[in-house]
Amino acid sequence: MKKIYNILFVLLAGLSFVACSNEVDDVFDKSSADRIQEAINADMKLLVDAPNGWLMEYYGASKYGGYNMFVKFNADNTVTAANEFFEEGARATSHFKLEQSQGVLLSFDEYNEIFHIFSDPDNILQVGDKGKGFEGDFEFRVIKAEADRFELQGKKHGQKIVMTRVAEDLNWDNYFKAVEDMEKLLSYKSYAIEFGGEAPLTIVKSDRTFTYHDAETDKDVLIPYIVTDQGLKFKKPIVIGTDSINMLTPAADETWKTDGKGWTVNYVLPTLVEQLTDPNTFWSFKKGKMSKKAAAYFAKAEEASAAEGEDVIFIAFGVNPNATNLGWGIFFRSGNYMGTLLPTVTPIDGTHLALAMKGYDGNGKYYYNKGYNYLSSGILQGTFELSTDNPKNPSYIRLTRTDANAPGEWMDVFPGLDYYDADE
Repeated sequence: MKKIYNILFVLLAGLSFVACSNEVDDVFDKSSADRIQEAINADMKLLVDAPNGWLMEYYGASKYGGYNMFVKFNADNTVTAANEFFEEGARATSHFKLEQSQGVLLSFDEYNEIFHIFSDPDNILQVGDKGKGFEGDFEFRVIKAEADRFELQGKKHGQKIVMTRVAEDLNWDNYFKAVEDMEKLLSYKSYAIEFGGEAPLTIVKSDRTFTYHDAETDKDVLIPYIVTDQGLKFKKPIVIGTDSINMLTPAADETWKTDGKGWTVNYVLPTLVEQLTDPNTFWSFKKGKMSKKAAAYFAKAEEASAAEGEDVIFIAFGVNPNATNLGWGIFFRSGNYMGTLLPTVTPIDGTHLALAMKGYDGNGKYYYNKGYNYLSSGILQGTFELSTDNPKNPSYIRLTRTDANAPGEWMDVFPGLDYYDADE
């Protein structure tokens, strides 16, 4: 027992000596507070030392794609912002700060109508659900900071954001105009990627995303992109085999070049039937833009609305935004009331289809019984031939009856949701 006590005494003495020794240096020369402040100061200097600001590739929820934002940081902790959605020359200035929060946090902590349009839950952009909107962030963790590039990550939603330093001679508004012109080249919904003699891969555009079907996984893949002055830049690549595409740039004849090896991308021209029945578009009827007999049928709908003390505001093909679950149909507004008349759609070929009355929503039923039945069970029921001035980008589509009940009677519909009375 005495021997054990002696051993313990030696060990304790040794430990006491180590604990009291001044010979062991600290692992870090500076406190964590000092280190994070140095990082904040360094990031602040980088941000401010860009005299023409930074180009931010801004993403909210992936399903909406990306948009361009310019931000100019100033030494007084103000930031000036501009983005694609505002008119030329529009700028807004507000406060920003860099602070510690599990690293350096860049926070746009004062409301800025241009910057916060992406994080506003009121869905000002009308691209998301009310209460969520674009699902963007206004607080970002600094993942990596360099003289010409910042990598950020949204604090709430986690999207990765890249900011690149802007050349001093680049005009912000000119860049936005170049982006607008580039996007106009994307006038088709579908594109076919051809590669190595294989069957073309079809990619479908919606907002600023492409979707394609991966045959190996049997799943649809969403590819968000942002439009640049040079072309389309993908947030993640389209992968086929051992090759991939990260960028599309315009080529001749409305085709696109890729950064993949020997790939070509051609537009897929939708048929007129596909364009007319696209659930993401509206095609409006206009008073007087139809044959005399067709106009008589539409006059019955006008009389039905007048009997309610209302005017016909619009009549269109499309999806009623107040009843999207019903799908595509004849969507109308009489006074302050909107309704849907639902036909069965039977495509015959690319320029012919048949419509037959199927049903309606609540308001649709009410107005159907008052006189709107002359539309869905009258002039808009039967077989039709579709024609237009420009199949690639129609300024109108003409529906001409081909069945025996009203041969040759026609109506024109126009893109977008527009007033029924052309004089309004």
